[in-house]
Amino acid sequence: MLVAESRDATPAGFVVGGDVGGYFYLMELSVDPAHGRRGLGTALVLAALGAARRLAYRDAALSTFRAVPFNAPFYGKLGFSELEPAHAPPALLARFKREMPPGVEASARVLMVRRIGA
Repeated sequence: MLVAESRDATPAGFVVGGDVGGYFYLMELSVDPAHGRRGLGTALVLAALGAARRLAYRDAALSTFRAVPFNAPFYGKLGFSELEPAHAPPALLARFKREMPPGVEASARVLMVRRIGA
């Protein structure tokens, strides 16, 4: 977990990631709305990817909502692209299914991947 602090040392955002089937999986990203729209989310994701690269991960993945502007489009700007669940490795597909909220159509969410290492 990486935590960003505001100038007064209070938490402003965080990112959590871990291993899912050999991928560095971004499990959660959150930025306090009072600190939003200033690049903090981008900085947290890029810092997490840098840490993953140093740990020798080659690829990153995540699952998020497709149409929410600060979700899939945000990650797309950071180099993530959609991976059809039918083409996903078993561990990523299982994680994608576990993250599906009850009553939400699978098409409302997207599995995304990005290369981070050599």
